[in-house]
Amino acid sequence: MKTISTLLAALILSSSVFADASRPTASLTVKSSSKSDIVVVVDDKKYDLGTNAIMISDLEPCEHEVTILQENVTNPVNYYDRAYDEIFEGPVTLKPRTTLEIAINQCGTVSMSEITSKRPLFGDTWKGEYYFDHANLVNAPTYSNAISNYDFSRVLWAIGKESSESNRMLSAEQIIRTNYVTVYQLSQLMQLFCSDASKLEIAKLAYPKTVDQDDYYVLNNIFKDDDARSEFAQCIRH
Repeated sequence: MKTISTLLAALILSSSVFADASRPTASLTVKSSSKSDIVVVVDDKKYDLGTNAIMISDLEPCEHEVTILQENVTNPVNYYDRAYDEIFEGPVTLKPRTTLEIAINQCGTVSMSEITSKRPLFGDTWKGEYYFDHANLVNAPTYSNAISNYDFSRVLWAIGKESSESNRMLSAEQIIRTNYVTVYQLSQLMQLFCSDASKLEIAKLAYPKTVDQDDYYVLNNIFKDDDARSEFAQCIRH
C-alpha cells in the first residue's frame, strides 16, 4: 500500500504542477480506408507520417484551416514535390476535450464525427469517484493480490490528466511494474491511449502482472485495427 500511495502522490503532483498553466486541448484524427498515404495540413503546418491515418493532438480548441491530401496518380495536384489528390480543404472547428475524426472512404467521400474525451481536465481534483466506466466498475471482480478498484480508479484519474500519450505511457508502465492488475482494470487503462501500438505495448507489459490471465482474450475488442488484433492474439498464444 505504501508503494501505491507513493506512486499516486507522484502522479497527482506531476499533473497538478501544470494545472494553472494548462487548459483543455483538442485532437484531430484523419483516417483513410485506402492504403494510399495521406498528408494533413493544419494552419500551414504539415503532418506527413507516410501512413493512411494521422492523429494530431494538443491543438487549440478553435477554428483551424485544414487540408487533406492523398497520394494518387488520378487527377493529381502537386504538393511538396509529390502527386496528391486534394480530398478536403476548408475550416473545421475543434472543441475542448474533443477529438474530431475525419474519415475518408474508398470513393474519397469525407465524413466527420466528434468524440468527447472522458479524461479529467488539468485542475480537476480527486473526489473519490470512479472516473472510468463507472456503471460497470461496481460489477468488476476483485482479487486479493491485485490493486483495489478504488485505488486503480484514482491511478487512472491521475494518468488521464497527463497531456501527452508518451507521458501517460511512462506513468502506466510504472504502475504496471509495481502492482498486480485484473483484466478489467487493464482494459480501462488501455482505453486511455489512442493508438493501437500503445495499447499493444501496455497489453504485452501487463500480461505477467495480470491475475486473471485466462480472460486476457477479452482485451482483443479494445483494438481498432485487424493487424493489432492479430499481433495481440499471437502474443497470447506464445
